[in-house]
Amino acid sequence: MKSFDIGAKKTRVFFLHGLRGHGLSQQASLQHMVKNLGISMTSLEMDGHGEASKIRHCLVPKFSDTVVDIAGLIQRHTIEAEQVILMGYSFGATLMVLAAERLHDDPNFKPEIAGIIGVSSAFDVGHNVPRWQLSISKAIGPVSRYLFERSSRFSPLLTIHEMNVDRISADPTVVRAIKNDPLIYKGRIPLATSAQVYQAGLAAKKALQSLKIPSLLVHSTDDTIALAPSPGDFGEQVQMRLFKKLRHNCIDGVSREVFAARKTIMQFIVDKL
Repeated sequence: MKSFDIGAKKTRVFFLHGLRGHGLSQQASLQHMVKNLGISMTSLEMDGHGEASKIRHCLVPKFSDTVVDIAGLIQRHTIEAEQVILMGYSFGATLMVLAAERLHDDPNFKPEIAGIIGVSSAFDVGHNVPRWQLSISKAIGPVSRYLFERSSRFSPLLTIHEMNVDRISADPTVVRAIKNDPLIYKGRIPLATSAQVYQAGLAAKKALQSLKIPSLLVHSTDDTIALAPSPGDFGEQVQMRLFKKLRHNCIDGVSREVFAARKTIMQFIVDKL
């Protein structure tokens, strides 16, 4: 007796949350996007997030080390997959671009990288940090980490501001969900982390400009946290969909624009099956 697989390729989508989120912070929207597509999705969680954020306050390792961890985890979860799609939100989007680059260059990675999806990708976040901090971010990062872990009373001198939920979304249901989620970290974050976000964004933008992997960038034109890319920043392999009336979160909520953004992502995935 023989058996044959008929239909779509065995596809697995990997998702990575943003700086203050956690592995299940956008669960409802992710389920909505993939529930009828016949594919599997794995949501990853960065170190220092989720339950750990109560102690670590989103303190993250060097972004290059995080990319190695992401690539290794994807490698272990794709033994039977024929293709993968890497998707991320904000800081998570830049890390997924860099993970795609690493896996693309790895001869031992067998599945095809069918696509990259960046939601509110944090390519351009430099305006959120004072220029003097950016100019010495590499040097000051370890100092910030040390003060944060060993001398917390001095650490506010080298931290970025608390979360402003109104900059995340204008949808009252989303704002309420964020405020009520104890695992979404809302306090001040060490500059060591913000430096990693900034540097990862620069590296990811450069990587996406040279990668030949089909990609989709979904962004809001009124995002004041991560500025929307310009249409001419990337080559033909990168589709860009810009939406109005949204803020930093393009996929959570019930507005017409949010539904359109999610539909765009769903169609990109369907086209790869």
